[in-house]
Amino acid sequence: MSNRKSLFSISHDHFHGLMVAQIIKKGSSVSKDLLNDIDDKVRYTIHFYDQELVNHFYIEEQILQPLVRGISKEIDGLFDNLINEHKLIGDLVKSLNDKTDLENKLDKISTALENHINQEERVLFPKIQETLSEDELETLSKNLEKNGYEHIFKY
Repeated sequence: MSNRKSLFSISHDHFHGLMVAQIIKKGSSVSKDLLNDIDDKVRYTIHFYDQELVNHFYIEEQILQPLVRGISKEIDGLFDNLINEHKLIGDLVKSLNDKTDLENKLDKISTALENHINQEERVLFPKIQETLSEDELETLSKNLEKNGYEHIFKY
């Protein structure tokens, strides 16, 4: 198993998250064929958050983080920031219940989600992969698989 595959399942979720970010972005032409109006985007965003992001954040915070916490101060700091971003994204999604300024709220969610995913994919995951040995990455992969990602661990 190569080190690229050790975080495959989380990266797979990130691809879907980036697609959602594009769909709900203000002025997105992507959503015109998928969602008819702002209320559709709000329902879609809340559903995506409740059905996918909550579990994804749980996996990152409760399974991935403990497996790599303490390896380096840099990784610990990155996780601290990312956990704060999880809360921010959750708060932004909850703000949709207010029903005011929905287009701008969706755009903020889109930006926060896109920035968050890019930080994980471009900074955190490469740092984990360059810090851990192949054996440690394989153990990490097996632990992620055992704890909830077996359904997409097909290479």
